[in-house]
Amino acid sequence: MDTSNSAKKRSMSPSTEARYKESKISIKRPKLEAPDAEPRRPKREVPDAEPMIPLPPFRQTPGPISVAQTYLRKLILERWEAEIQACKKEKKLQLLEIAPGTGLTLIQASLQRLVSERWDAEVKHCEEAKRAQLLELLLAAHGITRLV
Repeated sequence: MDTSNSAKKRSMSPSTEARYKESKISIKRPKLEAPDAEPRRPKREVPDAEPMIPLPPFRQTPGPISVAQTYLRKLILERWEAEIQACKKEKKLQLLEIAPGTGLTLIQASLQRLVSERWDAEVKHCEEAKRAQLLELLLAAHGITRLV
């Protein structure tokens, strides 16, 4: 293998050599950001105009979950009993705020009556809602999903 030929420089034609000397060669260097500059955000990609085809599984929402009626009944009862207990506790706290002592004035007595009526109505509403949900559960167990 002759290395002397491979190491030789190729000679350029005179016209190419003249153009090369006349032209300015510029080297593009990457721009450096200042250390205190905010980082640039990448451009968002625009989605294609083609319709999207769903990937399997085609049904995106899960099907109904089978649960025992007794478990649902227990959940409904626990939820509404907790709500009723919270109402009774709040009623007791508000009554203590109105009249912490033993002697009641006429205004304090009427305020107590208003607070008691309000929280009793709230308890009654919770009990009615509990009964309605239990009835709905019972009807659904027998296949009745709507009333005409």
